[in-house]
Amino acid sequence: MSRDFAPVSPAIWGSRAFLSLPSDGRVLMLYLICGPHQNSAGCCRIREGYALADLNWQAEQYRRALADVVQADLVMHDPATAETYVKKWFQHKGNIPTNKDHAKGTMKIIDHIDSDDIREAAEADFMATEWAKRTFATDPPANVVSVNPGERLLQTRVMRGGA
Repeated sequence: MSRDFAPVSPAIWGSRAFLSLPSDGRVLMLYLICGPHQNSAGCCRIREGYALADLNWQAEQYRRALADVVQADLVMHDPATAETYVKKWFQHKGNIPTNKDHAKGTMKIIDHIDSDDIREAAEADFMATEWAKRTFATDPPANVVSVNPGERLLQTRVMRGGA
């Protein structure tokens, strides 16, 4: 699902990693940040053919630029799933969830990321945001009762996993 608006922080022009990229790498990085496939989780599946059509590039040009942005540690890419995650996505003001519904929607997108490595990285970054903490805080239940392993209730057929 594409976003209607994708902010690009002016700070990108001060990023050593970004500025160290060749021009194709910088174009690809901007495409990954605000292109038509991006979403609120900072992770999108972009099949090579789509990127080639969108950027009007040849395959080798795209592959070289993708290798450059991965090597610069600006994105994670899983070739098996064609998913790419923009690192530090949630550290930029325009990408931080602004309410609980936004946080829930972003988490739903993260849950559907196929790449385990990318999903784990995106979730860890997301859970560091204020709205993720507020929305998905795991408060312990107020009425927890300690149970003795010898309790008769625990020895019933249902509690032992029987039907």
